[in-house]
Amino acid sequence: MPSSSKGSWILVGVLLFAAGAPSLAVPLYAKEAPALAGFPFYFWFQLALIPLSVLLTTIAYYVAKAAFRRDRAVSGRPWKEGGQ
Repeated sequence: MPSSSKGSWILVGVLLFAAGAPSLAVPLYAKEAPALAGFPFYFWFQLALIPLSVLLTTIAYYVAKAAFRRDRAVSGRPWKEGGQ
């Protein structure tokens, strides 16, 4: 992997970790208070993680897509839309 996009790939990893790690940290949200509209914390916290995870994953996708194209250009294999 060329060093020109190494930082981008690290950012992709951090974004994907940030998208998945909160749902695996059960002690963080294994409580009932505070309730929101009658829903215990563990329900609405998990529901709030869905749009956050979608946002972080989407950002990671676009960063990875740019890094992939940059890596291919550096190695002399430019990216063509609709195929490789």
